[in-house]
Amino acid sequence: MTPTSPVLSLKCHLRTVADSQPIVDNRPMTAHLDGTSATTRRAAALHGDVAGYSRLIADNEIETHNTLQALRRVIEAEVAANDGEVVSFAGDEFLALIPTESGAITAAMTIQRRIAEENQSLPQGRKMRFRLGVHAGNVSTADGQWYGDAINVAARLQALADPGGITISKLTLDEAGDLAFDVQPLGRKQLKNIPEPVTAFKIIDKEITADRTKPWRRRLPLPKRPSLAVSPFVNLGDPEDSHFADGLMMALVIALMRIPGLDLVSENSTLRYRDHPFSAQQLGHELGVRYVLEGAVQRSGDRVRVMTQLIDVDDGTTKWADRFESTFDDVFSAQDDIVSAIVAALDIEVIGGEVARAYRSRLDAETVEIVYRGLQYLSRGSPSDLEHAVETFEHVIELEPNEASGYTMGALTHLLIALGGVAEKSSNHYAKAEELALEAIEHDDPVGLGHTVLAYALLVRHDWDGAMEAAMQATVARPSCDLTYGVAASVLRYLGETDEAVEYANRAIRLSPLFATWYESTLANAHLLAGEYDEAAELAESVVAEDDNQFEALLTLAAAQTALGRQRHAAAAIDKARLSRPGLSTEMLRHELPYRDEEDLGRFMSQLEASGLS
Repeated sequence: MTPTSPVLSLKCHLRTVADSQPIVDNRPMTAHLDGTSATTRRAAALHGDVAGYSRLIADNEIETHNTLQALRRVIEAEVAANDGEVVSFAGDEFLALIPTESGAITAAMTIQRRIAEENQSLPQGRKMRFRLGVHAGNVSTADGQWYGDAINVAARLQALADPGGITISKLTLDEAGDLAFDVQPLGRKQLKNIPEPVTAFKIIDKEITADRTKPWRRRLPLPKRPSLAVSPFVNLGDPEDSHFADGLMMALVIALMRIPGLDLVSENSTLRYRDHPFSAQQLGHELGVRYVLEGAVQRSGDRVRVMTQLIDVDDGTTKWADRFESTFDDVFSAQDDIVSAIVAALDIEVIGGEVARAYRSRLDAETVEIVYRGLQYLSRGSPSDLEHAVETFEHVIELEPNEASGYTMGALTHLLIALGGVAEKSSNHYAKAEELALEAIEHDDPVGLGHTVLAYALLVRHDWDGAMEAAMQATVARPSCDLTYGVAASVLRYLGETDEAVEYANRAIRLSPLFATWYESTLANAHLLAGEYDEAAELAESVVAEDDNQFEALLTLAAAQTALGRQRHAAAAIDKARLSRPGLSTEMLRHELPYRDEEDLGRFMSQLEASGLS
């Protein structure tokens, strides 16, 4: 640091916003000449924009929008954490108002730290850096527009910041309270359209500049067949239409899963990237695919525009790109065109368009809207979201009782709730899943999920032959569906077909590499039944290390450790299993686990009893 640019250190600790005194105690109303009124108050304005945004857009519009949306969520969360609000986010610029100077500085520093972390996973040319400026003063709003000295000065200070940096005014610094950070004086600056010079300081944050490179996940080998991942679609329109982008992405995946000759990574894995900036090459390398489909959606009234591009992960080039426009009630025509274009680009021999045409001929605009909203709930996957999905697909059935989509997706939702729920409550959801799956099949289910759900529902009630038949029909109908192969693997291991179970479980894991704990647990149990105890223990242990609530993996781990003579480890696994299921006993498990062969079930129970379960 040069002698003319000393770094000043404020030797105190960071405080929460709750500890800070608010800038404003009231919000007086002022009258405008045109008779309207404006709310005026004092606040700290935080203004930001993206450095080099035009270049990023020109280089890759979809990836840039995707990264910006992920970082927007970061910004909104950190502003809200400091009792503020993002009042405007237009293009690459945003404006936030925060009650205190200390809150604004805390938010700015945390935002830059989190963005720096997110940028670590992006290639150098795709990193997105914001310039931030902070100033406190009067702000006013009228008719939804914000203006005032604080906003104007913050915007000009932002222009002085380095990419990834923060510039604040002396007034903001003086009122920062007990915050701990270093600053570099920039002197008195004559800012554009600001009458008086403003003394400015640059915040020096070593946490932002430090090298904190995060390693990528291990690369998976590429399959011999064409392989594809569909990245989360970007919503370019009203935030209220986010369900449309999520729903279209899910619908495309559902359609593509029916294509033979294609290895398609499950949306369970790609959706993990939704809240983080990423590049197509990063996603492709981490998921082990040759191609990544990126998409952006913009809806205006009853018109829909979908922009897509197919990226070759090997060299980052665009293999194919196009725009599709349609009316909202004919949106499946765009979906059909996208699927057909992908098939042509990858040179896959298949009859295209069947799925889209099946839906398009039956769904009106209102029902499409509701289906996409249900698919968004399904993609989020939390217990409350799944309950919302149940209600949404019930509404679809009410609107279109002769159409399969409501029954199909409702059946899948009930199955997912049952798989994640407690045993005494799951039986009702399994029964409902079976009922809706049969209805979907009866109504000529065009996406093939009905047989997948039916297979597991029949397995639970010990209809082994029916479960096997449905599982095999499902794999024919959905050759690139991780859930279909996972269900088939589970049916096969309970029927004692352990070699086939291992094969199908490995296929499910390959199709969903980032969301594979259930499939890995099934695989571990298949190895256990085959007497391959080392493999079973190693797999089950890795599942538990990632998610120690994986009940089945804990039981498999305990049984395998007992078989290997590791009683202490086996007992520890049983203790963890008891925490997941109070009242756990071998009698309970004998009733629940659908093994067809009594010898397989008896051996498993004996191993668990030797582990300490009574």
